[in-house]
Order: sequence, then structure tokens, then C-alpha cells
Amino acid sequence: MKVSAAALVALLLVAASVLGTAVPVVSPGFSVSALTDGVPTTCCFTYHQRPIPQRLVISAYVTSSSCSQPGVM
Repeated sequence: MKVSAAALVALLLVAASVLGTAVPVVSPGFSVSALTDGVPTTCCFTYHQRPIPQRLVISAYVTSSSCSQPGVM
């Protein structure tokens, strides 16, 4: 359980850092996959089905429609 919580915190920190930078950061969970009108698009490649406690969520957004599958970061 502690490992899952640590992984979740790490994922949220990476997502928060991506939102704060102009160029998306490539990590095992998500990557730059396409250019839409010259703007990099971030897509999810791994998914978690369990709900994240609301107190741990700082911000969220839906991935681009150009991604192979929909996701929320």
C-alpha cells in the first residue's frame, strides 16, 4: 500500500511539473506523442483504474483528442 501511495505521489508531481513547463517532460507514464498545429500533445500510455483521493489532486485535464486513448492527467 505504501508503494502505491508513493507511486501516486510521484505521478502527481510529474504531472504538476509538466503543467508548469512549456515543453512536456517525457516519463514512463506519458509522453509527447503528436504535434497538433505545432503544439506538443501529451498522451497517456499507462492507466490506473482506482480513484485518486480528491485531497491529493492539485489539478487535472483531459488529454488531447489526437491521443490513441482518452485520459485525464
